[in-house]
Amino acid sequence: MGPAETILHQRSISALAAPAHMAGHRVTHVHSLGPERVGVPPLPTGGHFFGMWPVRELPDQGRWAAPAYDSFAPPVFVLHDVVVHSSAGILAVGDTVVAESLANTTPHVHGYRALAKGIAIEPERVERLVGSHISMLAGGETDYRHALLDGVARLSSVPDAYLTASAGLLVSDSPAQAELLGLFDPLPSLAVRRVGQGETLRVETLVLPLSVSGESVYHPCVRDFFRRVSANVPPSPMRLPRRVYLDQRGTGIRPLRNEDDVIAALTPLGFLPVRLDLLSLSDQIRLFRQAEAIVAPHSSALANLGFARPGCLVIELHMDAYVDWSFRNLAAVTGLRYDCVLGRAHRPWQELTATFHSTPWDISVNHVAAAAAHSLGSAALVRPAAARAA
Repeated sequence: MGPAETILHQRSISALAAPAHMAGHRVTHVHSLGPERVGVPPLPTGGHFFGMWPVRELPDQGRWAAPAYDSFAPPVFVLHDVVVHSSAGILAVGDTVVAESLANTTPHVHGYRALAKGIAIEPERVERLVGSHISMLAGGETDYRHALLDGVARLSSVPDAYLTASAGLLVSDSPAQAELLGLFDPLPSLAVRRVGQGETLRVETLVLPLSVSGESVYHPCVRDFFRRVSANVPPSPMRLPRRVYLDQRGTGIRPLRNEDDVIAALTPLGFLPVRLDLLSLSDQIRLFRQAEAIVAPHSSALANLGFARPGCLVIELHMDAYVDWSFRNLAAVTGLRYDCVLGRAHRPWQELTATFHSTPWDISVNHVAAAAAHSLGSAALVRPAAARAA
């Protein structure tokens, strides 16, 4: 017979934590990197769209005009005798669940019931882990962006002293996280412990690097993570395109109805369509590392922008009902050139709250081709590309 259901009240980790010099507490705040101001690339083409029709920006309106952002200040906490529930790393200290550990989780997937002031969990069994372990677990673990930026990239904020003192790393059973950790090449003394969606652990000491991104305001420490991973990927034995269009046809996520026309318009500019789902992670890293220009609809594949070389051109294609600046900020912190083009969703926005991931949209082919040609200094090629405009 498994343990009974446990009711957990919800509190933020900052409310639970004591300073590092105060011994005897179950949660201590042991380290933080200071916030930094990061200059954001201007929008030579994209900026014109915001006065043409209403646009929904995330996380807030008007962000498109901001010249900079203030990065998240990544904190590291140490928790003692803590319950770690599911592959999302939901954390419970006594009768309290750490509120931040519920981000991007789903009750029926991650094994809990949502209550008015917290959650209820009923683990099948609880396994004890002795010693110190570092958590790379986070919600949304099956999504590449979350697995990378909310998961493994957090290692970049952990001081070396905690890496050497720990026995292992807790990671989800996502294949992407396992491969990324292998390329990051952490200390050989760190054993990797995969945690499944239905598992519950009780960990003697847990080192928790909370985040390196906050609400997609990345700390510059992520540059070191991307460089370290990239350095462990040898050059490609095959020839890869220098100008890349990330082909989203067939994914079913925010289907771009005239994507065929976009690809045809970019072809005279030397762009080749590439499906990342057909490439290994190492080949994806190689592709981004050698690219001089990348055009892509907004998708989690753009988390790979961290592997691109400084100065690489990125043109992101956005739906007007869902403009997420995560990858513009990532381009800023890694020194890329950035522009965007906005297309239009096909439904009234009030209907898109739960369905925008499947909402079809169109984009001006002429604007996409012109933005690429102008940024690459190929204005003479705009005319044949524009002839294919929808």
